[in-house]
Amino acid sequence: MTGTGGPVVRGTTRLVGLIGDPVSHSLSPPMQNAAFAAAGLDLVYVPLRVRAERLDAALAGLIALGFVGANVTIPHKEAVAERCDALSSVAEACGSVNTLTVAGDGSLLGDSTDGAAVTDGLRAVGGEDALALDSLVVGAGGAALAAAAALAAAGAAV
Repeated sequence: MTGTGGPVVRGTTRLVGLIGDPVSHSLSPPMQNAAFAAAGLDLVYVPLRVRAERLDAALAGLIALGFVGANVTIPHKEAVAERCDALSSVAEACGSVNTLTVAGDGSLLGDSTDGAAVTDGLRAVGGEDALALDSLVVGAGGAALAAAAALAAAGAAV
């Protein structure tokens, strides 16, 4: 739900974070909060600038403060994957996490949707044939790892 100044936050509002450094440039908070409001969800999406040396404390804070999850961005995707209690098969394959769920027991579950975004986009513009081509991934971070793993899994020569 949104008010004139943004999301309406009450005692029942559940928290979702964006962990990264920097995060001030991100368009995700206004987009996610608008989507939550449009869907009638009592959630608020909060950008959280987390320096690398404070990552462990930040992850513990998500659990302690009752966050239901977080998105993970630069530079933490690989480091968060190492700290998760469980990883999806996709996150395990690429060693990178961009989606974090805080389970009811406080465990951290990591997933990566970066690679699917790349392969789905290629399929949308070029069909399955687009994935049969040689591919070059430029980058060295978590999103690049996820893209390379997804392309290879789809049959592309990376």
